[in-house]
Amino acid sequence: MQVDRIQLAAAKVVELEERIPFPASLLIHHPIRLFKEAEQHCAATNCVVCGRSDVPLQQHHIAGKANLSDTITLCKMSASCHDELTNIYQPKWLPWREAERNLLECYFLGWSDIFHLFWHKTSHPYFYELAKCFALNARYQRES
Repeated sequence: MQVDRIQLAAAKVVELEERIPFPASLLIHHPIRLFKEAEQHCAATNCVVCGRSDVPLQQHHIAGKANLSDTITLCKMSASCHDELTNIYQPKWLPWREAERNLLECYFLGWSDIFHLFWHKTSHPYFYELAKCFALNARYQRES
């Protein structure tokens, strides 16, 4: 990918943090750190969303395996974070299987889904706003 997706994603986070500060009290990795770890395939010892380490873990592809190799560690079991992302959030990706894809759009949509799941688990408005920001930027990628 010619565009530095980490730099673009980090800029969106910085823009949001001018209005809403990162909730450091939640003990969640900062989004910019998550972007970098995902790009480097850093496997965590716990689920990066819910923090569980006492369950099986699995690497989740941010933008879909067919699009980019970036991954984060999620818990894998019935009603887990990985299942929620795969079965609830990402069915919208299915029509793209055979279509030509914009990889940056997929990347932003994937992070939007993850931040929406963070919001669902924490109820913190920071993650809801981040999910909206990334979904909007995905749409801009599609239109450009």
